[in-house]
Amino acid sequence: MPSLKSYKLLVVFAAAGLALALAIAALLLSLRDEPKDLFPKPAVAAKEAAPDFKLALLDGGSFQLGSHKGKPVLINFFASWCLPCREEMPAIEKIVREYQPKGVAFLAISTDDTEANAKDFVKKYGVTFPVGIDKSTEIQKAYGLYGIPTTYFIDKQGMVNYFHSGSVTEELMRHELDKLL
Repeated sequence: MPSLKSYKLLVVFAAAGLALALAIAALLLSLRDEPKDLFPKPAVAAKEAAPDFKLALLDGGSFQLGSHKGKPVLINFFASWCLPCREEMPAIEKIVREYQPKGVAFLAISTDDTEANAKDFVKKYGVTFPVGIDKSTEIQKAYGLYGIPTTYFIDKQGMVNYFHSGSVTEELMRHELDKLL
């Protein structure tokens, strides 16, 4: 026969279990009207106009997307602490040397980073094309950025032709840029 102490412990555990079950039920009921998509769609999708912006560059200049209408633009969002970003940058730099003479504009936008770390990244990976930091996160929000690296391919009319979340390869960039030329 269980002791009085065991019985009281059993009642406490039962009450705690009931409280936990009610809390979980309340949580599930509050979430039932939420969207079922766990991965939000970017605010800017393919075949939509790329949001215009002006970005201060690390070298002191500035980059205004709207001033590049008439030529394809590749925008790469990255961070110095991002391992896939480190892996893809040599491939991007190679494509820059190949496609800049063909009239393609390139821009790297550092996110969630410090200026010192971004400058170290640029130096370490020999980045020769324009780089800026989205300190206010306004550009990230305008593009619906939810992960890095992410690369946008913008056509001559200023429309997003394609975007790629994750590391880009030379082959992918050539394929997308050739469609824009």
